[in-house]
Amino acid sequence: MGFHESELAQHKWFAGSQFSAADIQMSFPLEAAAQRGGLDARWPKLLGFLKRIHARPAYKRALKPADHTALRD
Repeated sequence: MGFHESELAQHKWFAGSQFSAADIQMSFPLEAAAQRGGLDARWPKLLGFLKRIHARPAYKRALKPADHTALRD
């Protein structure tokens, strides 16, 4: 966690200043850590990262239930 925190102290996203696939990949273990209590106030950059991920419109769309009626003929 310390390594990841230090990376986000240097850049907004894990691969630099632009959102990338690296951020999507890193969101999975950080979401798990947050759910299991391992991501707390000791890691402000990581918490900020998750807050930015959660604010993205694509993230919000991905959480919406699927519209299965669109698959019908």
